[in-house]
Amino acid sequence: MVTGSEAADFDRRAMEGVGVPEAALMESAGRAAADLADHLAPRGRVVLVAGSGNNGGDAVVAARTLAARGRDVQVLTVGSRPDPDPLLHGWSLSRAPIEEMDPDALARVFDGAALVVDGILGTGIRGAPRSPADRVIRALGAGGGAVLALDVPSGVDADTGAVAGDAVDATVTLCFGWPKLGVLLEPGRRRAGRVVAAEIGFPPPGDPGFRTRLLTPAWLRGVVPHRDPDTHKNRVGAVVVVGGGPGMAGAAVLAGRAALRVGAGFVRVAGGAANREVVQATLPDAPFVPLHDLQALGEAVESSRAVVVGPGLGTAPEAVAALARVLEAPVPVVLDADALNLLSAGRPRSVTELAGAGPRVLTPHPGEMARLLDGAVADLEARRPDTARRLARESGATVVYKGTPSLVASPDEALDVSGIASSDLAVAGMGDVLAGSIGGLLAQGLGPRDAAGAALLLGARAALRTGLGAGLAASDVPDALPGALTEVDGRGPDLPFPWVTLDLDAPR
Repeated sequence: MVTGSEAADFDRRAMEGVGVPEAALMESAGRAAADLADHLAPRGRVVLVAGSGNNGGDAVVAARTLAARGRDVQVLTVGSRPDPDPLLHGWSLSRAPIEEMDPDALARVFDGAALVVDGILGTGIRGAPRSPADRVIRALGAGGGAVLALDVPSGVDADTGAVAGDAVDATVTLCFGWPKLGVLLEPGRRRAGRVVAAEIGFPPPGDPGFRTRLLTPAWLRGVVPHRDPDTHKNRVGAVVVVGGGPGMAGAAVLAGRAALRVGAGFVRVAGGAANREVVQATLPDAPFVPLHDLQALGEAVESSRAVVVGPGLGTAPEAVAALARVLEAPVPVVLDADALNLLSAGRPRSVTELAGAGPRVLTPHPGEMARLLDGAVADLEARRPDTARRLARESGATVVYKGTPSLVASPDEALDVSGIASSDLAVAGMGDVLAGSIGGLLAQGLGPRDAAGAALLLGARAALRTGLGAGLAASDVPDALPGALTEVDGRGPDLPFPWVTLDLDAPR
């Protein structure tokens, strides 16, 4: 996955460093766009809007290809393009320059089209579209038909996903080479619709490679842990969940259930003494450790391969003492919810004092992130990748920045982006399930970055497997995790083209 800036650099390297002809890349991109347009709209008129840059060239190649196949094609040009266009290879197509059209004529071009192909602006555009691009984008939106955007919906920043003015609402976005980061970050993600990536002949990225990785079912298959036949519960992975203060037993239970369901062999819950009966009745698989017994807590922590601390923990002195004891341990620790709130207040230490004992994973939502970095939510959310990287750098921990999409940042500034976006996950308790899942995967030997990414994908896939939609509750998800673990491949692409390398559903 690349930013728009990185995409431009790879283009230059392909052409200047490796000798890939620009025309060859454009031909491959345009023909892939024509294939997809044919698939999305097998009949009817196709309008292709071509800007003056390379995306416009891709649209012209697609128009020529569709015309050669007998399709009813119309080309609308925005800005300067040669006439006749050499990319048409001598084909004479209906062409209408936007500058010569009044609003009614422009509306008629889009009216009744089976599909509109957006090749107006490319990945290098920053800020609000200028005239006449803004005018055609508005008219395209008013048409209300299906739209195929090339590389990025026009008006969406390919680096950040920002929308500064008018922007295309695409039904499908076809990314050439690799998906662009901006189509996976909000608000660009909702503008992009379904995201498809096409292999068009780029060389491998070389060094430096990508700084951002997209988490997909194919990636997940390569990292999920597998048990040896001759194993036992402690070798599979022991986890202790430290949480569940007064009135919050459910948070610890959700985290404990998730840790078990992703494959941890032995889970204990350390919580408030008043919660013992509730925890043991709802999670009979997990021995209970009283939170106030720091010696017993220390023994449970030291004999575990991962610790999850924070779900429902509270911020009372008992919680602070328990967190201090956990942070002394040399085992991987997931810090969630109230553990993050305590760290943001410097109790028992600050987030910048975490390094030392062992791997740490922080799981803040936007409000918790604002407290940890002492910033405004809106400012931090406006630059989510930079925010996640900053906390990872300052804390020395792996950071799961929850949101749409959720991001995983590592201290070396690598960034992972969840490929599944669904509003079904916006429900209380999903953070507890996520934290427990990360802990269960850490206990089975995954590193912090892979454990965090795998837990994000597994939780999202498990939620989708329930089929409950907006009626989903967090308690529905743990029991669906085993099915998500054993899925061979999620929903495979239904596109019959060998060039498809990625196919992501539109956000729900």
